[in-house]
Amino acid sequence: MDRIQIVVLILVVSGSLIPAMCMIKMRMIRRFKQNAVITPAIITHSEKRIGMKGSVYYILFIKYNDESGRSFTGSALGSKKNIPGTTVPVMYNINDPTKYKTDFGKYLPWLLGFSIIFLVAIIWFCYWLLHSGYTVDPLIIEK
Repeated sequence: MDRIQIVVLILVVSGSLIPAMCMIKMRMIRRFKQNAVITPAIITHSEKRIGMKGSVYYILFIKYNDESGRSFTGSALGSKKNIPGTTVPVMYNINDPTKYKTDFGKYLPWLLGFSIIFLVAIIWFCYWLLHSGYTVDPLIIEK
């Protein structure tokens, strides 16, 4: 394989990663929803954290009840400070109420669509690169 083919291979493989991860995450959420119940959770308190490069996020401590009325606690990530007492939706597993998710994946279809468009652009660029007749002069490389 020459250098152009290696670059094309790397571009196509790396461009395929985001759509693949979106599809895997969508499937995981869909599988979790099959045995889940959605219920409101009350935010008991939140803690402000500063991440890398100064980004701010919040850890939300939540409390929710299952169908039988048993109370469970957990935590979730948030991008804004929520006032204690505010409710957020939570889906928990019917068989094991301690397993819960606050991520419903509502932006994943949009991310999947944009990543597929980006992948098509990468594939078009790779096709153009392979058929453009671009060659590297070996005398320039040896200098």
